[in-house]
Amino acid sequence: MCIKCGRMRKPASKFLRRNFLFIMLFVAFWFFTAGVYPFPYFLATGKSLDPVIMEAILIATGVMAIPFTFLVIA
Repeated sequence: MCIKCGRMRKPASKFLRRNFLFIMLFVAFWFFTAGVYPFPYFLATGKSLDPVIMEAILIATGVMAIPFTFLVIA
């Protein structure tokens, strides 16, 4: 790639269009995790829960954020 092309910034729409399937994959994983562990929905409706219950959701979200971060960088 030449210097001129290297300086040009790619529009965000190209990034989203090119990586749409990967982004949807991670969104689907999150919905699956939230479906298996419906505690975020309980919190959204106002029911009080022990914070220890949310540990599995937070760990799964953190684990799924790692590959998504590499996807954004790449």
